Amino acid sequence: MPTVKIAKTSELPASECFEKIKHLLETDKELRRLDPQYNCEFDSSQLTGTAKGSQFKASMKITEAPPQGSSVEILVDLPFHLALVKGLVQKTLDKKVSEALS
Repeated sequence: MPTVKIAKTSELPASECFEKIKHLLETDKELRRLDPQYNCEFDSSQLTGTAKGSQFKASMKITEAPPQGSSVEILVDLPFHLALVKGLVQKTLDKKVSEALS
């Protein structure tokens, strides 16, 4: 399976970063257009989440990044027949995450 990896750092505290990314994944209309069937589950105590749709599986993890701030890692597994759109998925998600954290 092709995997898309998004890794970002932020000056925001991990809990705030988690809430921003959670909101993005739950409400973004452009992401919903890519797969309207996806559902998200989040664990705020662990600062993690998963999303599953008809076309992909994804996981998210937010960690503290010393001395101040946090890091975000999102991994998206795409089926082989979507390998050609891997770059589009990565570019779109990278842009959305950067906007959410700014």
